[in-house]
Amino acid sequence: MGFFTFSQKLVQYTLSSEAHALTCPFLSPQLMELTTKKGALDVKRNDQMQLIFYTKKELEFTDEFILNLVDQIGYEAKNFSIARKEE
Repeated sequence: MGFFTFSQKLVQYTLSSEAHALTCPFLSPQLMELTTKKGALDVKRNDQMQLIFYTKKELEFTDEFILNLVDQIGYEAKNFSIARKEE
């Protein structure tokens, strides 16, 4: 996280899935790449098989937008949940 300046407000997202869908070696990297292309920062998969990423507050993603990306990749959006917090 060292490359962010302190003046920027960030939103941290935690994207979780049922049945460990994010362990998929094919779809997960595609979702990470698409999320990055749409403006997400520092996209990573953690040990709990969740995707963690950030956006600047002024570029905050809506849940609908994120679930649309999930759907575009080929996942079932209804199996995903999103938690967010401001940093």
